[in-house]
Amino acid sequence: MLTVGTILREPLGTTLKFVAWYLAQGADRIVLCFDDPADPAIEALEGVEGVECHRCTPAFWESLRIQPHARFTKRQNRAMEFVYRSVSEGWFLNVDSDELIWLDGRTLAEEAADQPAEVRGLTIRPAENIRPAIDTGQFHFRTPMPRWVMRNIYGDLAEAMQARSGLTGHSFGKSLTRAGFRGASVRQHWVTSVKGEVLSDRVIGRDEGAWLLHFFDQGYDVWRHKLPWRLSSRGFRGPMRDVIDSTMQDGDEAGLRAIYDAMYVFDEARLEKLRHGRSCLDLRLDFSAVLGQYLPGSAALAA
Repeated sequence: MLTVGTILREPLGTTLKFVAWYLAQGADRIVLCFDDPADPAIEALEGVEGVECHRCTPAFWESLRIQPHARFTKRQNRAMEFVYRSVSEGWFLNVDSDELIWLDGRTLAEEAADQPAEVRGLTIRPAENIRPAIDTGQFHFRTPMPRWVMRNIYGDLAEAMQARSGLTGHSFGKSLTRAGFRGASVRQHWVTSVKGEVLSDRVIGRDEGAWLLHFFDQGYDVWRHKLPWRLSSRGFRGPMRDVIDSTMQDGDEAGLRAIYDAMYVFDEARLEKLRHGRSCLDLRLDFSAVLGQYLPGSAALAA
């Protein structure tokens, strides 16, 4: 039994791709907590076997003993604890709606079934999407990288990129955890026991052909729009925060675009540097085929 949980507020297409992807990964149950109670995806997914939708109304939050306007991460963790405690058997995966588990030659359900009995949980390392300067017909992802690769890739920005191992989202990954741990707490990256112990005994990544595909980049306009919020919510820390904040204070829009391009836009020469440092993942992903197989008729809605 595999249960996938997320709290989300996304465009309809993103939600449908998420659901179709995890149905393809063998999920028996997908629990979606909609931060927008009027999200159109709720109606679009009505009747889909294995999909469970919860509207995050004030009454929903009050039932979980948290204020509706509490900080999002607190509400996120409380919602996922609600889901975890409803899982009676098997495994639980807590991911964001822009995170898709990819495994080479097997599904997530098969990976879970192959775990030894003593493994309480396993963590899947992240691979973060980047934008090719020229469309190659593939998806390209960067993976956590050593410092020498960061220096080759980012130049003067390398120091600012070190805190997250060359990524701009998180470098921890997400964890798959067995059901049944009483008093457990759900955090963004793992589940902890009642004593605060992280319930993850294995970490898998490149050597196991396993990645958490993190579609963190959504284009410059979205990145620029979210900058004030990310700066105020500690989305950027240390040297990277200082670099971006200083550029914003100077009103240097060209400078901000240059920072974005340095972080996300990769020509073939930079992609080759990533590959040389074993920090690149190139994949062909056919989302239309997955949607057509698992959510027939949804491709037009997801476009």
